[in-house]
Amino acid sequence: MVLLDRPLYTPRLRLEPVTPALAQAARAGQRAFADSIGADAPSEWCAANLGLVARSISNAWGPLPAPTRAIAVHRDEGAVIGDVRFEPSLRAAREFEIGYSIARARRRQGYAVEAAGAVIDWLFEEAVADTILAGCDARNLASVRTLRRLGFWLDSTPGTSFWWVLTPELRSALRA
Repeated sequence: MVLLDRPLYTPRLRLEPVTPALAQAARAGQRAFADSIGADAPSEWCAANLGLVARSISNAWGPLPAPTRAIAVHRDEGAVIGDVRFEPSLRAAREFEIGYSIARARRRQGYAVEAAGAVIDWLFEEAVADTILAGCDARNLASVRTLRRLGFWLDSTPGTSFWWVLTPELRSALRA
């Protein structure tokens, strides 16, 4: 598996990959995490996400590779605003699943599209992904809009979850 081993930059964000040291800092708590990442880590975001960051680098996944996570830091403000997670799919080689989370106070400002878009571009360009999948609750209209803005197409609708698919061709068509 190709690991994100360097920060990705967008106009507003620095996407910092979770390393073993950063995961260890997350285990130690909000202050240690903020010091390690070099940014303010808001309590609301930490309460919901530090445990996930701490488990991002772990042998607890057994034979499955641990998900990779990048922390979104606002470049001008020096504050954590969310994260993007990706991991290899179990269905096919060179297929990944992606997810994202943006702090409640930072939603509806385009950060999810910006952060996930940078990771998606990295997955297609450097990890040589063929397909990226994303799932969301059918009632989560904000995520539906985000996935559409990223170029995803609805793939299936089992129950209350929608599954979306993105290929390099769909991503390129979005930019054309």
